[in-house]
Amino acid sequence: MTAIATTRPWLCAAALLASLSAQADFNAGLQAIGRRDFAAALQAFQPLAEQGNAAAQVNVGNLYMKGLGVEQNYPLALSWYRSAAEQGERMAQSKLGIMYYHGLGTEKNPAEAARWFQKAADQGVVSAQAILGSLYAAGDGVPQDLARAYYWYTLAEEQGDAEGGKGRKSLEEDMSPGQKDEALRLMAETRKRRGEEEEKAFAAATAGLGTPPAAPKEAQAAQPAKNAKHRLAKPAKPAGQPPP
Repeated sequence: MTAIATTRPWLCAAALLASLSAQADFNAGLQAIGRRDFAAALQAFQPLAEQGNAAAQVNVGNLYMKGLGVEQNYPLALSWYRSAAEQGERMAQSKLGIMYYHGLGTEKNPAEAARWFQKAADQGVVSAQAILGSLYAAGDGVPQDLARAYYWYTLAEEQGDAEGGKGRKSLEEDMSPGQKDEALRLMAETRKRRGEEEEKAFAAATAGLGTPPAAPKEAQAAQPAKNAKHRLAKPAKPAGQPPP
């Protein structure tokens, strides 16, 4: 027991050093991209990607996808994107959707593309949401569903995507009242879920902080008068298709 207890601090220190070293290598890769030294970027990212670092895998995939610092190789890009996407990396999921949609490094497969776009869109990737809207609008890789197309276009638009807004408006005249109601139902469910997730996140972040101490009696007695003044105060006047 003593030997095990003695080695634990060293194991923790070694893990910390390895983590710091990996972060330094990753930052070196980002800096190399910034100065457009893509060969150096690949040299920094590749070992991390081989160790299972999802973010590094995406970057290696990007370099092979675009042929930057290395000969363009779609199958290798696809492989690296898949490795990251299967770890839940949302941008890799979106990239994988693009690869399958256009048949880059694999056979063209709109249904498989839609599956990966769905995963990315569920994690909030705006471009994937807009693309998924277009797929549902056209029935491309998924059954045509104008309500879901409207829903995904709206989510993208709410995050500032102009194409999402254009797509949503293009559907309005073609949708039946029932389809519009279904789209609104989907939006309501999403907003409710987001609210619940935010509440859980807030509760987790504030757990253990305890109840704030009660205000002194003098302050408690003065509070109603302050609130009454607020209520009586007058309001201020107001002043005058997926890309390759």
